[in-house]
Amino acid sequence: MNAVCDYCGEHYSAKRKLLGYNSCLECGGYQADRERLAKSKRITVAYNKGPVMYITSPEAVKGIFKCGETK
Repeated sequence: MNAVCDYCGEHYSAKRKLLGYNSCLECGGYQADRERLAKSKRITVAYNKGPVMYITSPEAVKGIFKCGETK
């Protein structure tokens, strides 16, 4: 099995490839840090005194803040 990193083109462990990773440890760590930072900017308190929620899409935001609306 030829395990080549999708980001830098270097070879990495075949065992890592079997686990489903498509990148070397260094590039994988970099991508994980970028994703963690992006996700940290997408959390909010949905309701007064409510728990912190992870916002996954713009539609989720629209649904959260409609709780007090009446039609």
